[in-house]
Parts: sequence; C-alpha cells; structure tokens
Amino acid sequence: MITKETIIEFFNDLKSKEDFNTEAELLWGYFFLDKDTDKLKELSEKLEKDNYRFVEFFEAEKLNKKDPQEYYLHLEKIEHHTIDSLNERNQYLYKIAEEMNVSLYDGFDVGNIGE
Repeated sequence: MITKETIIEFFNDLKSKEDFNTEAELLWGYFFLDKDTDKLKELSEKLEKDNYRFVEFFEAEKLNKKDPQEYYLHLEKIEHHTIDSLNERNQYLYKIAEEMNVSLYDGFDVGNIGE
C-alpha cells in the first residue's frame, strides 16, 4: 500500500528534479493488476465515467513461467494533486479495486501534459 510518507518522498523528488510543476495540472497515470481482463475492462468503464482515460492493457511480467498470466490496466487523468489529494486518490482507487474484486491497485506515475 502506498503510504502518505511515500507520497511526501515522491513530491520532494519531483520538486528537486524540477521536471514537473507540482502547482499545475499534470498527467497522472494509474495502474491496476488482475488476471481477468474482463474485470479490468469493467473497472476501466466505471472510471472512464469519472473522466479517467483508458490507455492500454498490457501483460505483466511473470516471475515464474507456471504462474497464470496477469494484466495491467493503465488509465490516465489530467489533474492537480497535492500530497493530501494524491493520498486521497490512492485510497479511493484501492477501495474501488477492492469493491470490483480487482486483485491490485498498483500505483501511479506522472508526466507533463502533452508528453
């Protein structure tokens, strides 16, 4: 689970590199993991109603060839986050994943708009 302390470190790292203006809207990516692509598709459709944009499904790397194939769902949303709002967003996405029986909300990344 992504803790608030992890988010604080993330924001401090962003500010130190000066690659992103954390006071502006950025392109936030969110990732979910499950072996059932139908569950991921259903989750995607639900979140698209809240202005998340579907990016892709892609295969997760297997640690063992005998393990079942898992897939990632990648969604994006343009928004401004503070430490607290990103923490709240993560808690919300953990809850949605649990409610929809998706194995895992796996975290976020960030990019500048237009990249």
